[in-house]
Amino acid sequence: MLSEADAQRGLDVALDSMSDAFALFDAEDRLILHNSRYLDFFPFLRGLGDLQGVPFCEMVTAPNAEWNRTGNPDGYIEERMRRHFAADGEPFDIPLLGGGWARVRERRTPDGGIVSTWTDISQLKAAEQHLLGAIAGIGEGFVLLDDDLHIRLVNDAFREMHAGAGLDRLEGAELGELIHRGTEAGLYDLAGDGHDQIVDRILAAVDQEGGRLEIGLRGGGCVLVNHQRMPEGGVVGIWTDVSSQKQRERELLAARQQLQKQSDALSEFARLLARQARSDSLTGLPNRLALEAKLAAALQEQLSGVWVMFVDIDRFKTINDAAGHGTGDEVLCAVGRFLRSRLHPEDMVARLGGDEFAILITEMDEADVMEIATGLIESTRAAPFAVAGRRFALGLSIGIATPSAELASASSLLAAADTACYLAKEAGRGRVHLYRSDPSGSSHEALGWGERIAAALREDRFALRLQAIVDNVGTVVGYEALIRLVDEHGQVRSPANFLPAARRVGLMDRIDEWVCRRTVDYARQLLRQGGHHYVSMNFGAGALSDPLFQKRLISLLDANPGVERTLRVEITETDQIADPRVLASFLAHLRRRGIRLYLDDFGSGYNSFDLLKHLRVDGIKIDWTVTHDLLSDPIDEALIRAAVSIAGSLGLELVAEGVEGEPELNRLRALGVRLFQGHYFHQPEDAASTLPRATAALPPA
Repeated sequence: MLSEADAQRGLDVALDSMSDAFALFDAEDRLILHNSRYLDFFPFLRGLGDLQGVPFCEMVTAPNAEWNRTGNPDGYIEERMRRHFAADGEPFDIPLLGGGWARVRERRTPDGGIVSTWTDISQLKAAEQHLLGAIAGIGEGFVLLDDDLHIRLVNDAFREMHAGAGLDRLEGAELGELIHRGTEAGLYDLAGDGHDQIVDRILAAVDQEGGRLEIGLRGGGCVLVNHQRMPEGGVVGIWTDVSSQKQRERELLAARQQLQKQSDALSEFARLLARQARSDSLTGLPNRLALEAKLAAALQEQLSGVWVMFVDIDRFKTINDAAGHGTGDEVLCAVGRFLRSRLHPEDMVARLGGDEFAILITEMDEADVMEIATGLIESTRAAPFAVAGRRFALGLSIGIATPSAELASASSLLAAADTACYLAKEAGRGRVHLYRSDPSGSSHEALGWGERIAAALREDRFALRLQAIVDNVGTVVGYEALIRLVDEHGQVRSPANFLPAARRVGLMDRIDEWVCRRTVDYARQLLRQGGHHYVSMNFGAGALSDPLFQKRLISLLDANPGVERTLRVEITETDQIADPRVLASFLAHLRRRGIRLYLDDFGSGYNSFDLLKHLRVDGIKIDWTVTHDLLSDPIDEALIRAAVSIAGSLGLELVAEGVEGEPELNRLRALGVRLFQGHYFHQPEDAASTLPRATAALPPA
């Protein structure tokens, strides 16, 4: 049998092993038992010596006790004593001298004593303060209710909306009581309803799907009320003042959907603490972090048949431009659900950001993976997505990568799948591309593209190929300069291989500078030959808006007077234009110097026609994707008709790119196109062999 001393020692060990502070007071409210954690929470008590038998009131009023941290010491001590003697088991929080917080629970024992525990909640308090600060910054009124619709938390905007209701303190009040007081104070436009009817309408909306309700305000204003029950319990409410929108009814109708989506997004904010840190906030799918973690685990476990798909929605920017970002978000959610529904539950579908998704598949061979990817593309193309009362025909481009000696990490696999997806889009979109390493297997292949591009710049291994632009009878009128990279094995690489990497690693400015210098040299050669032909160079809208690039180009023109006669500039990547006015200023300067400007890739983006209102150019070039589908797609034919009409009205040159056969050439001529470019006339070839020739006309290639 254990002795009393052994039992006491066992009890002391058990108490000291607790993470919470523990204290037991007798019926006279004197301390009779505590653990070491108790003194960790309240180190100032060590100054009282042996605490055995010390009354609680003496400890709570000690000179260095936590009341020093409060703004009202007397009130704090009085409330602390009240809660202690109540000992009803209800938790409450107190400040600690070290700057943290403890949650206290006190209960009566059968013999009239009090048992108390203190739990460290410092981290929880810090998170709460962060959340409260974020909520306070919300422009809309925010209210958090418990299950019984009593107010737990409001922000300043909500408090200001109800300042006239006559309640000194909103926290703890019942929502119905607050609304009723507001109606009595004349805050709302009753519009024939009684006070109780307004209250009933708002409370009824809490349990309705969506929970949205418009309430008229005194003076003709309006507030949009949105209450939603949370799965974790309680109700979150967003009160948005839409009074100004009511002044213009048409604007209100257009803005309401956006405001409702904003309300949904703000409601979601209240659930952030319960959300997974590795999920995408828009679609609910896993995010990049979760995908990389699962992919790394699959590689570490050496699972067989590991595949990564990089999925991009073709021309998604067009949807955002035409229907708005709110509808675009709904389309992204619909695509996420579609991808998830078409795959095995064990496969992971993740959203990486923007319109990019990724899929991780294991235990499958290449043929089955390719069949899945092809099936996703065909299913997307066959069934338009119904969103916000509209139907959107979407397309997917998919890049696929699998582990190898070169691709042994999660990041390298994702980068390879990204590159493969880019190549799929460059090849015409709506297709699958499987990433494969260089078949030579050379160790140099392990070099990253960033290093290979930098090496090519150092060793002058970039080259320009020229492709002729011809008139209606095949006479050459000019050339377009097309960049290529000769890699370390002497293989000629197309832009699709290296330009995406150049953009990612920040080397595009050096490539643009090289293209600029080399093309100006060719233009100078043409000028010496009599200036009957021109050479055009194309640059992204981002580069043409860059002050440093502008300065370099102007310096080159100043150093080569007269070259403007044989030099033209094509503007590409117009989706990068943030403000057309900024770009228009520099383009106007080039035109004043005599350089003719073309808007490239016309018809490939939603804003092609709109840009003509903002940018003064001399010509437009119809994108090869439009020309390619001319004979099978009536929309592309209609687009070319429109382009011919606009070019004629504005006095612009019109060049059709991508002409590869006589049937499409004849159709283009019938539609009124008079300038052409494509493999049907001329395969791109080295400038050194192209420029010396005095070619009057080219036979079909």
